[in-house]
Amino acid sequence: MKSFNTLIALTIMGTLAIGLSGCQVIKPAESDLKEKAETQLGNPVTEITNIRSDFNTTYFTAKTASGSYACQLPSGPMVALGSMGMGLGAQCTKQ
Repeated sequence: MKSFNTLIALTIMGTLAIGLSGCQVIKPAESDLKEKAETQLGNPVTEITNIRSDFNTTYFTAKTASGSYACQLPSGPMVALGSMGMGLGAQCTKQ
């Protein structure tokens, strides 16, 4: 009986972990990318282009009045589980 309760608890925790990680597998919305780039750059972003993702990182180009920036944002299931859903900032470098 005790092993049955343990199995149920493990099943629930596994389902929860998969559900939480699934949220970050989806490519972030353009508005989220814009917000994170503006926070990191300290300037208004006029356009987000060239959005692409691999398993762990989302890459994009942020355009501001002062020029274009190549940005990357950590993403993926390990980031979702490690950060517990808290947002991480973008890292941007001038092109």
